[in-house]
Amino acid sequence: MYTLEDLGWDAYFQQQLTAQPNIEGAEPARVAEELKGAYRIINQRGVVSAFLPGRFLHAAASGGLPSAGDWVLARSLPGEDRALIERLLERRTKLSRQQAGEKTGEQLLAANVDIVFVVASLNREYNVRRIERYLTAVWESGARPILVLNKADLAENTASALAETQVAAPGVPVQLTSAATGEGIEPLQRHLNPRETSVFVGSSGVGKSSIINRLAGREQQAVHDVRSSDDRGRHTTTSRQLLVLPGRGVIIDTPGLRELQLWDGGGGAGQTFAEIAALAQRCAFRDCTHEREPGCAVRAALEAEELDEGRLRSYRKLERERLFIARKHDQSLQTEEKRKWKRIQKNNRQRQRVRGR
Repeated sequence: MYTLEDLGWDAYFQQQLTAQPNIEGAEPARVAEELKGAYRIINQRGVVSAFLPGRFLHAAASGGLPSAGDWVLARSLPGEDRALIERLLERRTKLSRQQAGEKTGEQLLAANVDIVFVVASLNREYNVRRIERYLTAVWESGARPILVLNKADLAENTASALAETQVAAPGVPVQLTSAATGEGIEPLQRHLNPRETSVFVGSSGVGKSSIINRLAGREQQAVHDVRSSDDRGRHTTTSRQLLVLPGRGVIIDTPGLRELQLWDGGGGAGQTFAEIAALAQRCAFRDCTHEREPGCAVRAALEAEELDEGRLRSYRKLERERLFIARKHDQSLQTEEKRKWKRIQKNNRQRQRVRGR
């Protein structure tokens, strides 16, 4: 059995219990897995199935439903091997993306995490621009990133990839690993600390679950070989799953992401592209787009070959994407507000008709 501290409980969550009235019979638990509306949660007695009451359903559109890593208050049901989730505690950090598809909305990848291990593969999947995108989302989450370049045993020039990654992520730890041979696993273990939560993210087939199995010292997660045609995994991990490693904290494994569109990323981009953010402070105009404005320090640095052109293109692309999502989000909020007032006006007219009878 685990203590709450083993599961990552600390003063931040304890003060929420102190500040709000207790719910009779409810106790803290951590969400281990979401299973199409049902949940597996972990408390001091072990793992139990749980479900949500109907009042939670209205929160679905605003990202207010529990996700892996969340802390909740849950009440065991008499005579049943299930629990009812009564309250979702405020999150300390959250790693999100814009949900896939046409709809505008936030998809939570993991909650209350301290470290995000961004895993990339050093075979055909390696892409430094994708790493910059992941870093932007991580910095925005409030967690700290660690980059893992896996499948070093299959790479022809690991030194070149390592150097390129370090340029794209100044100050961020970068670790070469091979889940197949065990190379680089021990240094990763030193980043795992009791009472801290880590999450592994990356594309399908990069070896997240294999690395977790190495860190755990046993087969925690099922793994399959990647397809030789495109290096993609076969979606062995189909849901976000929380695992407890005694003495080394909590790990969340996630399914491979086909794409990572930023949900916010404004502050995160400033940290990922710190050199561009610093140059932008010297631009003649505060709202400089670094395209054609006079007195642009960013363009001047580019022309003087003091700034990498690929980095600037990546920065511009992420900024355009972020602004587009922000506009769509604002439009969605405006549409929902109009619908709300239409409902209120309709209800008022109905009341007036009833009173006039």
